[in-house]
Amino acid sequence: MNKTIIGIAFLFMASILYATQFICGAFGAIGASEWHEEEFSRYMSYVPNGLIVATVIALVFGIAFFVWGIIESFQRK
Repeated sequence: MNKTIIGIAFLFMASILYATQFICGAFGAIGASEWHEEEFSRYMSYVPNGLIVATVIALVFGIAFFVWGIIESFQRK
């Protein structure tokens, strides 16, 4: 059951990191007088790519640990 909990924690971390991308983009546009899709896309381009990489890594680890924990729990029964 521990692996399942670790998987859920990694999935939660991935969701927080994914939301952080858009929060950072919105922080960049705080002083803007108007909000357009093109303008928001420009601010999103300033968000570092390392955040996306960390999100994908956390997502992969989360899915792997979650599935591994579920498989082990079925094998014990």
